[in-house]
Formats: sequence, C-alpha cells, structure tokens
Amino acid sequence: MRNVNGHLVALQAHRGVSTDAPENTFAAYEAAVKQGYDIIELDPKFTLDQHCVLLHDKNLKRTGRTLDGKSYEEAPLIKEITLAEAQKHEYGSWFAPQFKGEKIPLMEDVLRFAKQHNIPLKIDNIIQSFTDEQTEILFSLVEKTGTQHLAGFTSTKVEYLKKCADRFPASVIHYDGPVDQQTLDAVCAVLHENPLYVWLRYPNALSTWCKTPPICDETVAMVRAKGAKIGVWILEDEDDMIDVCDRFKPDVIETTGSLKPDHK
Repeated sequence: MRNVNGHLVALQAHRGVSTDAPENTFAAYEAAVKQGYDIIELDPKFTLDQHCVLLHDKNLKRTGRTLDGKSYEEAPLIKEITLAEAQKHEYGSWFAPQFKGEKIPLMEDVLRFAKQHNIPLKIDNIIQSFTDEQTEILFSLVEKTGTQHLAGFTSTKVEYLKKCADRFPASVIHYDGPVDQQTLDAVCAVLHENPLYVWLRYPNALSTWCKTPPICDETVAMVRAKGAKIGVWILEDEDDMIDVCDRFKPDVIETTGSLKPDHK
C-alpha cells in the first residue's frame, strides 16, 4: 500500500516488478512479494502442446534467448513451439546479465506461488482470446491449486466475464474496456458474489496506444455508483500518482515498479 496525501492505495506490479527484474519471470514475481506489492499482474500464453505459461509477447524475440545467449532475427511464436522447446530458452539475460537462465514460468507454478505468499493475481485480458479448450485448462488449474480467492480474471468482453463469474462466483472480476452506463449495467448483471474492479487508464506515454477514453470525474462517479472499485493503469511517476490520488481516490494503481509500496 501507499499513503498518498492521506489516501491509501494498493499497488499492482505490472508483469511483476518489471523495473527491477525481467518481466513475467519468477524473479519479477518474487520481487513483488519481497517489496510488498498488493497484486501481481501477469500475461498467460499457451504453447503448441497446450501448456499455460507466462509471456507477454506472442513470440520470443524481445525477451527470449537461446541458452547460449543468442537473440533472434525471427523468433518462434510461443503457440508454435512445445513447452520442451520453450524451456530450451532463457528469459532473463535480455534484461541484465545477472538474470541469465531465468525459465519461462508455468501458470500452475505461479498459482502455487501466489497461494504460498497469499498474493492476488490479475490475469490479463489476453485470456478472452483463448479457445474454449485453453480457457478450460486455465480454469482447471485455478481449481486444482485452490486459488479461486487469489485469481482475478480480466476482460473487455461481458460474455467472457460471465463465463469467469459463473465458474468462479466469488473470484475477483476485472473489467478494462470502455466505460458507459449500459456497459457497466451489463457487467454487473453477470456477477454473483464477485468483487468488481473497473480499470481506467491514466493519459501518459505508457497508455497512448490505448484508444479507450482516459479516467475522468464522470466515469469515476459511474463506477462508484455501482459499488465497484477503481483501478488506474499504468503509472511510473510520483507526480502522476499524487495527481490521480488527489483527484480520483482510486483503490489500486498499476505500476511497472517505479512506484514502491511504503513498506512490506
């Protein structure tokens, strides 16, 4: 948590503490726990043989290296290689030499890690692009590891959120699409006992690619009227955090790791 001018706000680590360790690796997730972050955001993908792993990009070009440290001109797509092939790469040396040898994490292992440390996960909205088979694999992993209370499911699509809420009627639901009254009504209608977080973007260099309108007083009021919590993404500047907290009083802020919790 952070106390910002008297307002307590939770901090969510984007892909783990991705300023201090290679994103979507156990090094980044462990840093989030050690530094006292409240939530970890992460990005699942599937290999060719249908193993759920953690990787942001579709291919290995940016964060994957061969075990002898070579990068790629044309990197393989994660969906076109098996888990065994993915494990013949390392995912840390692109970030810094001391992280050479970082393995690609399995979702099951990360869920067990979250349970061990009692830290919630925000599972990115990429899940809405999964096939029915892949969604079932993900859901089954959550059930198998007993992490329904820690796994938060994110989507821009109401129909996918309904699928998540019906399977996990008490798990956290994250909506991060465009916000208007009709859409909020539709999202709330599919919930059971699910806590709802609505994510609004802060207009800065990290979010310019997103065409969804930025956070404003009107949208915040609509979300609050539904009894939902407000998440703001994505910040790395102290002045921006002060601005957001003073103006909108969010419940959680997503950060790359530049913004640190007050204490563990």
